[in-house]
Amino acid sequence: MLEEIGRYKIQGELGRGSMAVVFKAYDPSIDRTLAIKVLRQERCEDAEYRMRFLREAKAAGFLSHPNIVTIYDIGEVDDRPYIAMELLEGDPLDEYMRSTPNRPLEESLTIAIQLAKALDYAHGKGVVHRDIKPSNIIRSKNGNQITITDFGIAHVEDPDVTRHTQMGEVLGTPQYMSPEQALGKKADARSDLFSVGVLLYQLFSGKKPFVGGTIASLLLEITTAEPAPIEQAVPGLPRSIKLIIERLLKKQPEKRFQSGKELADALIDALQDIREKNQQGNKPRIVPIRVKWALIMAAIVSVTMILGATWLYNQQYRIMTQQVTEYGSSLARFMATESAESILREDWIAIETFAQDAMTGQQFSYVTVVDSHGVVRGSSNGKTGQSYTRVAGNGKLFGKITDVAIRRYEASKASEMLDFEAPITFKNREIGRIHLGMPWDPLEKLAQQTVITMAILMVVTVFAAAFVAYMLAAAASKPIRLLQKALGEMHKGNSGYRIAEVRKDEFGQLFESFNETAEALQETHEHTEPPASS
Repeated sequence: MLEEIGRYKIQGELGRGSMAVVFKAYDPSIDRTLAIKVLRQERCEDAEYRMRFLREAKAAGFLSHPNIVTIYDIGEVDDRPYIAMELLEGDPLDEYMRSTPNRPLEESLTIAIQLAKALDYAHGKGVVHRDIKPSNIIRSKNGNQITITDFGIAHVEDPDVTRHTQMGEVLGTPQYMSPEQALGKKADARSDLFSVGVLLYQLFSGKKPFVGGTIASLLLEITTAEPAPIEQAVPGLPRSIKLIIERLLKKQPEKRFQSGKELADALIDALQDIREKNQQGNKPRIVPIRVKWALIMAAIVSVTMILGATWLYNQQYRIMTQQVTEYGSSLARFMATESAESILREDWIAIETFAQDAMTGQQFSYVTVVDSHGVVRGSSNGKTGQSYTRVAGNGKLFGKITDVAIRRYEASKASEMLDFEAPITFKNREIGRIHLGMPWDPLEKLAQQTVITMAILMVVTVFAAAFVAYMLAAAASKPIRLLQKALGEMHKGNSGYRIAEVRKDEFGQLFESFNETAEALQETHEHTEPPASS
């Protein structure tokens, strides 16, 4: 093993490939540990390899970006070219993916954003990597920082080596090739972005999109076949990430992202959406003011309407019942007075005629006149001359007005009746009784209609009150949302944001206070910001 290369002291071998060997070295002139890549001895005899090694090393040498490996020095020792570069402490991305299969989406997106920004910078300098793959990306051990290595180093096949060695060299790269690279066409910045699409597909799903068994079948897949939809491997993958990967893997370069910046912006938006959803999921769920107001108003109006409707219904029911019972009692007493003389004379024909005539034009169910011996002497149903059987049966005593007894009973399964029983008297002596039947059902139906009408009125009133409260609360909460947006802008670091709306109320004063606070913070930031270095 070499002990030194130029002024660099070799401390050990870091890795070996088909083209170069990488050593860990120490630079005593500036007291720095670094890595040195040296072209393999057998490759040095090939002018093509030497030229490409030095040309591409020089191309990468003027790139200065936090996510691109730093090139310190380029030179030759004993006709062997070398590149002195930053020593990276970390693991290749493929090893990281194998060791950490269950990664948070935010972590993978952060890696992708760094990669897109680094490539955008390199492409802007006219440098195309042409070999983006996980093994050429190092993730730091102490964080999520990534560094692109082997920047611009071409892999040239050597026809002198065996077929087995050629296959070993090629298989590492073809799976990440763009269709134009696979077809031998010119590769540009968009070719790197296709390779990024392959890498992201693997980063998010753990699988490679193109997996041909041979180089020929693999290249055919890359140029003609569409990969399996990534959502099949990752069902819960956000749609924004899915669309980004699909666009990166378009066969036609003009249909892909056209720059690393465009890709980085899309990735940043996807990351922001995920973070916002996570924050919303972690925040306690709130009930908007407009909904609270609507519910509160609906509850107040409902309780008020129910109490008022109940009182009104009871009053109406009582009054209707009172009217019916008073009317029936008065009518029964009147009929008893009118029939008294005929009963006293035992003019049963007149009593029968009276009972039949009493039903004319009236809404009675029956009229029955009974003498003092309990014999029916006149009846609207024509059944006379027999002992009276109480029609009301076991009906409950509903009430009594003076000497008229009122009983409520069930005439059939579908209807109820009121029986008004009034005494027929002559000189304070009872000489008979009269029974007057009136249907109770119309009163119940009227009460039910009243309830239905009140219920409809209550629903309409509650809905109207809730709607008005909702609209008023929505208008009242608008300035709150405006202030929330302003605070969000300040949280993002946009200290220049101001609330333009002018109001002549407490919210207006609050807006003015926010603008004054933002102004003071901006001035403080400007005063404390260090001057730009020349």
